Amino acid sequence: MIKLFYLKQKFEKFDENWRVDLETSFSSSNKKSAEKHAFWIDHEFLRILYHNNFEIAPGVFRSNQPSEKRILEWQKEKGIRSIINFRGESNQGAFFIEKNICEEVGINLINIRLYSSKLPEKEKIFQIDEVFKSIKKPFLMHCKSGSDRAGLGSALYFLLVLNTPVEIAQKQLSFKFLHLGGWTAGILDFMLMEYRHAFERDRIKFLDWIEKNYHREEMTKRYSDFRKNSHWFKIPR
Repeated sequence: MIKLFYLKQKFEKFDENWRVDLETSFSSSNKKSAEKHAFWIDHEFLRILYHNNFEIAPGVFRSNQPSEKRILEWQKEKGIRSIINFRGESNQGAFFIEKNICEEVGINLINIRLYSSKLPEKEKIFQIDEVFKSIKKPFLMHCKSGSDRAGLGSALYFLLVLNTPVEIAQKQLSFKFLHLGGWTAGILDFMLMEYRHAFERDRIKFLDWIEKNYHREEMTKRYSDFRKNSHWFKIPR
């Protein structure tokens, strides 16, 4: 227990020092520090062997946070021209490594912040729709683990671009991609199920539903009430 506490303190100190370094700027001089931050603080050591990588449509890929090496491989082997980072801009080492290499090799990096435990703002869904309409394939979308935020982004791609039935889009949030739902990221499942019910009832198109019937705060409260009344749950498919 003492050893674990010591390691926790050591990691917290390293994280603090890293953020102080960033008060200047990201350059080759602190790239090594960024790599260490990504490896230890952002759990890159877990992503070395498992990439949670899938092609969900021709020229459209999803994965967990890619390293510099993997980005170069994506470009060389898949011809990736753009990356959508659903983690958004941040002061994490992994972000600065990704931003730096994309600038070096000419990959268009688009940063949109989504959350695994919060519903996206209405405006953000319309923003994603515009990005999907303009982005050039092949492209990659990712979050940290490739399960929740990348899953929501992929589900939105199915709804907004591929025009698939919502029950097909819902499969992008499944255990196949390590999405567990449950008490936190389950709110994303809840959102899609709410639309599914609305479509079955009114045959309403997804963006029309977002515009007219999607109320983030109200839906969040209903999800919270749903959780309180459930000892354990899994959103039915």
